[in-house]
This record gives sequence, structure tokens and C-alpha cells, in this order.
Amino acid sequence: MSQTTFAVPKDKQDVTVLLNGGKSLQGAIFLEYTPAELSIHHRIAAFLEDGNLFFPLVLKTGSTELIHKRNVKLIELAFRPDQEDLKRVFSLMHQIRISAVFTDEQTINGIAIAEVPEEKARLSDILNLPAKFLNVKVDHAVCYINKDAIRKVLYAPGK
Repeated sequence: MSQTTFAVPKDKQDVTVLLNGGKSLQGAIFLEYTPAELSIHHRIAAFLEDGNLFFPLVLKTGSTELIHKRNVKLIELAFRPDQEDLKRVFSLMHQIRISAVFTDEQTINGIAIAEVPEEKARLSDILNLPAKFLNVKVDHAVCYINKDAIRKVLYAPGK
């Protein structure tokens, strides 16, 4: 029997992975096949929060690297401005404008997004959610930032 007989269906998603130390990799990750009701944002968030320490990244060259999630600084998902499914998902989330300063002093400015009730919508509440990655909208991308790579987060109203 061939190995493909037991293959679990997966969807490929193109992303940019920035590693601690500054190396940037472009490639595809594999997401669990799920019903269409789940947005790509929710699927990537679930992928990052699953119990697996390593994930395969198929590089544009065709080679595959197994990346340890602890060594990921951030994963960037580019999206089109007219991508209605993501616009709808983001409109339902609490949003706070922030500046995140990494341990290497690099800064990223954007809008932290989280699905939280109004009474848990302070920046400190969002940062202290059990998720290992902070979701930040930056222009036409969502950055999934490893909280372990962040030195501090500043509230940035009006930026």
C-alpha cells in the first residue's frame, strides 16, 4: 500500500517566516483541512497554537525545512485589501493600535487583534491571553508574533 493512502488532507498557505536572528524564509505551511466556515486567520492561529514544536516549511526552492516554533519571530500572511472574508473576521475582533518592540530592538507598528469580550479588551488582557502568538494587522498583512520574541508592547493611539 502506498504512503498516500494514509495521507491526511492539508491545505498549503504561502507565508513569510522571520526567524530569531533576522533570517527571512518564504514558503508554504500546511494547514489542517477544515470547513470553509473557518477563516484563514483562524486556521493559521490554530496551526501556531497546536502542540507541535516543529512544522515543515516548503521553501520557494522546493526544499523543506523543519522549523521549531520557538525560533520563529513572526509569521506574515499577506492578504488583498479586497479580501472580504478577512475584513469580516477582523471587523468582529477587538482592535488596539500598538508598537511591539522585539528583544533585538526591531519595532513593528500595527493593530493588535483579538477575539475577547469587552470586559477583557484591555491591551494587558490581550497580551496575557494563553496564546503563544500575538496577532497584529500591518497594512495588508497579518503578523503572528511570537510573544517570546517581544521585549515590550506600547499602546500607540493615533499612529
